[in-house]
Amino acid sequence: MKIIIFGGTGGMGQKVVKELCSYAEIAQVTVAARNAAKFAELKKQVPAHSKLEFLACNIEEADLSPLLSGYDLVAGAAGPFYKYEKKLAAAAIKAGVHYFSLCDDYDAAEQVFTLDADARKANVCVFTGIGWTPGISSLMARTGADRLDTVQKINISWAGNSDDSSGTAVILHVLHIFTGLVPSFLEGKLQMVPAGSGKETVHFPGIGAITVYNVGHPEPVTIPRYFPALEEVTLKGGINEDMLNKLSLLTAKIGLSKNKAMRDGMAAIFGKSLPILRKIIGAGPDISGIRVDITGHKDGKPCKLTYSAAGPMDVLTGLPLAVAIREMARGKVQAAGVFAPESGIIDPEIFFAELKKQGVDVIVAQEDHFA
Repeated sequence: MKIIIFGGTGGMGQKVVKELCSYAEIAQVTVAARNAAKFAELKKQVPAHSKLEFLACNIEEADLSPLLSGYDLVAGAAGPFYKYEKKLAAAAIKAGVHYFSLCDDYDAAEQVFTLDADARKANVCVFTGIGWTPGISSLMARTGADRLDTVQKINISWAGNSDDSSGTAVILHVLHIFTGLVPSFLEGKLQMVPAGSGKETVHFPGIGAITVYNVGHPEPVTIPRYFPALEEVTLKGGINEDMLNKLSLLTAKIGLSKNKAMRDGMAAIFGKSLPILRKIIGAGPDISGIRVDITGHKDGKPCKLTYSAAGPMDVLTGLPLAVAIREMARGKVQAAGVFAPESGIIDPEIFFAELKKQGVDVIVAQEDHFA
């Protein structure tokens, strides 16, 4: 396959590029970006750099579809996704090219699902949010739900290493998800709750106790599509240093992240000041984590499954997208339309096995017949 990737010079995108170039099934990886110097640095880090090509491109251009002809698949690693997900997916569909992405913004996920009929008509597979959260979180939810007879609740939490969160796109994402109202699936229906509400302390194996909050990620929007009997899907997250969560919430509360211009300005400020802030408040755990609690019944009795994993953010985020593209190249994905990872179009165990190869273990705990 020939792949074109947007966002390939970013922190998470670089991991995707490196993995893709290591697969025999991938013949060419074209990095579409504005900064040729960043691409040159990336190329030095890729052993199979002969597969790499550069395409000077501004993602803000009105119509990207002419650039995509001749490729088999478009990879979306360009954030923030609330700006680019639907644009890239629509351009891929128009060009008749598959589109797989790391999309982690709930509003972007809602928008891309409106393209389902167009994707099916074009015989194109759009696989949105196959990263860390959503992505690994979604795969854990799918696997756990399949082990139970009935499922009532899926509660997802993530803990983020701030040292891996210093890129502009990641900061913009954090400001976005801590602003305004965000989705949560409660009492069998989608509801909007205040970002930063629902504060609780969650234990992440390999990391410890982290303070998490309701934030705007896609899982409460997408998971109920595939599990119609669910009563609850929640998504809470937090940077490992809680002071940075509080700073994001304060920024939103006083209105400094309410529009694009303000978010861009605050992202520039935070990008420069984050290393200093980490020194002042003290750095938290240097890895990121995901935890998914699935509550339901097995053999007529209550049962709770807990899935968790911890590791470097680029592995947790970039590896799943690369593996999904590899499976498409192997002919293992025969689907047209828009799909989320919990749809089951690719076996979750394939991803878990690849994570294990890179030192990230998926831990499963089971609690039977709890009160």
